[in-house]
Amino acid sequence: MKRIRIVVVLKSSYYLLRLGSSLFFAWLTLGFKVRKARKSFERQLITAGMPRENAERISRVFLELKDQMLASVKSSIMGSKKS
Repeated sequence: MKRIRIVVVLKSSYYLLRLGSSLFFAWLTLGFKVRKARKSFERQLITAGMPRENAERISRVFLELKDQMLASVKSSIMGSKKS
């Protein structure tokens, strides 16, 4: 009986570690891609003749969208823990 519990705990911890690492790498990749897209968008706006301050202000939308996405993922994870 104890052996079965140990196997279940080991398997569960393996899958949780796998899931956690996948979420961590997705978070890292998302941050990098958003930063890259934001800077590219700013460069395009500045090249088109827009002042740098306005281009930065407009490109902040990328950060807000990323924050909203991460908040929804966090709330879904936290919500599943409560039930």
